[in-house]
Formats: sequence, structure tokens, C-alpha cells
Amino acid sequence: MKKIFLFLSLLLSASVWAAAQVTLTASVDKNTLTLDDEITLSVRVTGASGNVIMPQLPSLPAFNVYSQEMEQSTINGNTTLEFRYVLLPRFAGQATIGAVTFKHNGKTYKTAPISIRIYRNAQILPAAQQRARVKTVEKADPSLPPLEASLANQAYARGDEKYFLISAVSNKTPYVNEPFMLAVRFYYTQQFYEAPYQKPSVTNLFMQSATTAQGSQVIGGILYRYQEQRYLLVAANAGTAEIGPASVQYQTGSSPLSAFDRLFGGAAISEVKTAESAPITIQVRALPAGGKPDSFYGAVGKDYTLSAHADPVNVEAGEAVNVTVTVKGPDNLKSTGDLNFPPMNGFKVYPAAPESGSLPSSNGSALGYKTFKTVIVPSASGVYMVPSVKWSYFNPQTKTYQTLHTNPIKLTVTPSTKTENGFNFASASNTSNGLQTLGSDVRYLKTAYAPESGILAKLPQYKQLNAFFLFLLAASALFAAIGKKSIAQKRAFSDAKRALKQANTEEAVADAVSAYLQKKLHISTGSLPLKSILAALKQHGVKPSTVEAFSLLWQRLDAARFAPGANDSATNLSTQALDVLKLLEEETR
Repeated sequence: MKKIFLFLSLLLSASVWAAAQVTLTASVDKNTLTLDDEITLSVRVTGASGNVIMPQLPSLPAFNVYSQEMEQSTINGNTTLEFRYVLLPRFAGQATIGAVTFKHNGKTYKTAPISIRIYRNAQILPAAQQRARVKTVEKADPSLPPLEASLANQAYARGDEKYFLISAVSNKTPYVNEPFMLAVRFYYTQQFYEAPYQKPSVTNLFMQSATTAQGSQVIGGILYRYQEQRYLLVAANAGTAEIGPASVQYQTGSSPLSAFDRLFGGAAISEVKTAESAPITIQVRALPAGGKPDSFYGAVGKDYTLSAHADPVNVEAGEAVNVTVTVKGPDNLKSTGDLNFPPMNGFKVYPAAPESGSLPSSNGSALGYKTFKTVIVPSASGVYMVPSVKWSYFNPQTKTYQTLHTNPIKLTVTPSTKTENGFNFASASNTSNGLQTLGSDVRYLKTAYAPESGILAKLPQYKQLNAFFLFLLAASALFAAIGKKSIAQKRAFSDAKRALKQANTEEAVADAVSAYLQKKLHISTGSLPLKSILAALKQHGVKPSTVEAFSLLWQRLDAARFAPGANDSATNLSTQALDVLKLLEEETR
């Protein structure tokens, strides 16, 4: 009976906990659009159970709701409902999508408002010119952001085509590690099917997928639909960077399963065509060396925030305190350096590895975070202050370095209550003469005679013989160590070759290369930047051409880890890695 009651209690607790985990979020696929475009509002409800009521949209004076749809998915028993609304703008200007409301189990949930900027259309052709088919150049609203204006103007210039693919970037002269956007749009006026998309290749850039969107644009009086894919880009080094062409292969006409084909036994299918965007060249600027603070770790952008907290703040001496420093801002923090935590007198400091990731955004912008966790252990009681932590970034708009500071954190440390294993002075007794005996370290000698010394006891008398045996022992240990080291170095290449053949991920390829450098040349890639690794290779006599080949390989591996799927496959990287390791093996014998 008790077990049944306990089971029902746990089940009820789990149900209450699950009901309390309802989350409501709202986002849009773009936060800037023109009057002839559209925007998709997505409202996501997670964790709701039972009868679910539709979320309530706020008043939308700047939009008309064109269509709506709902999608439901369940993963590990957790249900997610996504409601999508296509909104058409009514007038130009600044608009706000207010809070979306959702009621469940007597509780009301609300989302944060979303700001939207609506711009004017391009110049509309007069009716007489449209009838006369006079070619007039249309231009986008000059107040549009650079990326959206470039896409719109490219589309206006291609208005005589039924299908075309264009691309544009938000910044053609970024600084190193400054994030910027690449947008690729496929425009069409008629239906199509079976259209595989090939993303662009990049050089000297890290690229990761950001957002997708769809919309419309009136070009020459004709309504075009478009599908858009955006990427977040970050430049690795100063100089020239390249974005290759993206492509879409598409077919027009009726589908093989259409009613026309079933009735007449044929397929009105055109040949396969390819739409391709133009390549883009980027000029990457180096960061200024003057005025760079010691607390700068490579972040470039604006609107960063810095915070710190400690847990717990009241501890005993010898207990651990977790200090967490968090940076939030543009999503380029993964490639920045690690934070140097300031020293603290009276504390042992144990820094931990940083963690980074992406943050949800309601307007499609790429946001990220990076946390630095440190464990500090006080050695004595008292009141202490965790000092302020500095973290700097470069603002490309002001072209200056700016420094953020955390607030100091007060720690209260009390004496330890844990029992020590050493001598207990509190157990000492008083003597009759007023003196107190704290302890005794006298050990009395035994009165019995010791037995006659054996051969082992007499060995120290033979000093020369002992020295000889010690020399033989040391020499044997040295030769064994040298032999072991030589064997490990010889096996480094064969082990790496075996690991590369079995590698099916970019991470496995990187691990195999790192293990080879550690075994063969004692170079630890985990604690050294690429510049230091290349310098170490040169010290081992590696040729400059091979060093350059390794640098390109390592950058590709970094790019694969930064943006999985955006670069070479694991098989190609494994083949490239094996070729580079063969050169290193030949040049470091």
C-alpha cells in the first residue's frame, strides 16, 4: 500500500512539474521589410498538455493576417505546438507586434513585444508605361538597411527573368572577427519542383547557418516570390576573403504525379536549369594595435553585456565557491580567447573550460553567449571581495576599444567546522605543578638486544658496490625511457593513419592530428593557438610549404567545428590530413 501511495505521489509531482514547464516564445523571420513583402510570425508553445487553446494575438494595426497554420511535434513525451501567421504590412514606418497571450491550466503566459521596420516600395511604374512596356529602372527605398537594399536592387535589375538567384552581404569591409550577414535569395514567378540548393563556399571566413525566410517583391508590376537563406560570417584573418557562388537546380512544368500526367500519360517537364549567384569579394580590415587593452580577447561588435555571480556567497573555510562570468552579444564569441581571472590572496583558484552557444532571438539577429566558470577555495575565515573582472571588445562603429566591468562580489567565510585528523590539543591534561601537557613525542628505547645484522644490513658498508648498482639502475631506466619514447614516436604516424581511416566526423579528424603532434613532436594543440603551433613546427625543421599546408588544414578543421556541414566533409578532411602528416613524418625523422 505504501509503495502504491509513493508511486502515485511521484506521478502527481511529475505531472505538476511538467505542467509548470510551459514556455511561450514568439519570433519573426525578418524585422525589416517593404510594403510589398510579407512577414511570418511564429508562436511556439512547449510543455502544454490536455486541451490547448489557441494563443491570442495582440492588436495588429500595421498588419493584415493573410494566413495561419499549426504544427505539432512530440519528442521524448514533450509536446511542442507552433503557430505560424503570415502578416502583410499596411503602411510604412516603425511598427510593433505586441505581446502574444496564451492561457493554460489557469495561468497566463505572455511574450515580449517585437519591433518591426516597414519601408516603402520602389517607384511604381505609371499605367501608361506598363502598357507601352517601357523599361524603367526601379530603385529600392534609400532608407533600407544595406543588405536589404542590395538584395532589392539586384532583384529589380533581374526583373525580366522568371527565375534567378542573388546574394549580398551586410558589410564588404569587416574587421577581423566582426560578424556580418550573407543572404541568398531565390526569386521565381512560376511554380517549380525538385530544386536542390548548393550553399556557397568561403575562403578566409567562418560560416554558419542563421535564419530562413520567405517573402514577395513586386518587380516591374509582376509579383515575385522568394526563398531566403541567411548565414553568419566571421573573417579569420586580415586581407581578402571570398564567397563563392550559390546555386539552385530547378525544373519547371508539371510534376510527374500531376493530374495532367495521369490523364494523358505524359509529363510536361522542362529541362533542368541552374540559377547561380555572383561571387563576392570581401576586404577584411586588421584591428588597430594602438590602445588595445590587456582585457581584449578578440570580440568585435557592439551591445555586449558582462555579468558575474558567485554561488554560494556564505561558506566555511576550505569550501568551494563557483564564480561565473557571462558575456552576451553578437554570435562570434566562440572564437574569442579565454578570460584571465584576476588573482585573489588567500584563495586557491581553479579555472574551468569556457562554454559558448547561441541565444534565441525574436528578430532573426544572431546572438550568442560565453561563460567562464572558476572555482575558488578560501583558506581562512573573513570577509572577502571577488574583484571586478574586465572584458574588452572593439566597436567597429566608433573604431575604439571599450571595456566592461563586473561588480565586486562580497564573500563571507566562517571558520571550518570539519574535524581535523591531526593531533587534538583539546584533549591535553593538567599536571600537579600547574603546567599543562600538550603531548609527547618521546619514544623510549627497548632494553632487549638486537639480533646480529644480516647480509642486507651490511650492504651499506660496501659503498663502491652500491654506487655501481645505482649507476646500472639509472642507466637502465634512461635507456628504457629513450627506447619507449622512440617507439612512441615511431608509432605516432601509424596510429594517426589508422585513426584517420576510421574518422567519420570532423572532430575525429582533428583528434587524430592532435594526437600525432603530441606523440611525435610533443606539441599540445589544446593549449596553443595556431600561430604558436606553426612556430613549433618550424623549430622542428618543417619546411615553410608544409607549415602552410598544415595551417590551411587546421583552419578547415576549425571551420568544420565552428560551422558543421559548411565546409569539406569528414572524408575529404581525413584525406587532406593524411597527406599533411606524411609530409611531417618525412621532414621530422
